Amino acid sequence: MNEVQATLCGAVFGGIIGVVGTYVGAVRIAQRQRFIDASHRLREAFHDELAALLADFDIDAIRLLESAFKKHLVAITEFSYALSKNKRREFNQAWQQYHCAPEVSPCYHFLEQYATKHGNTSELKKNKQLAIDRIQVILSFTE
Repeated sequence: MNEVQATLCGAVFGGIIGVVGTYVGAVRIAQRQRFIDASHRLREAFHDELAALLADFDIDAIRLLESAFKKHLVAITEFSYALSKNKRREFNQAWQQYHCAPEVSPCYHFLEQYATKHGNTSELKKNKQLAIDRIQVILSFTE
């Protein structure tokens, strides 16, 4: 191979590497932006309910969370697709732990575990804190 052919071959090879590198970089940027956008929407979907739980002891947590469930589900579904398969599996487990009855398979929607209206005070505080903790676990995936 003469010098001209070697230079031409190097230029073509360098161009291919540049194109592939640019493509991979663009895909990563797009994935990161998708994650950022979905994270924002997930935090926004839970914001009002989490703020209400943190601020007001005398709140009906079941009614609060049930009324927002559809909004939460939409944000959860969208966000899960912005995660890797391993993170998605962990995230889906956190979501099921939040909204499913404990130790029941298949998932049975059960927000009654967060009852804050009827019962003894310490149990009601515990239920409210459980809801807060589980929401915060879900939101921790956005970091």
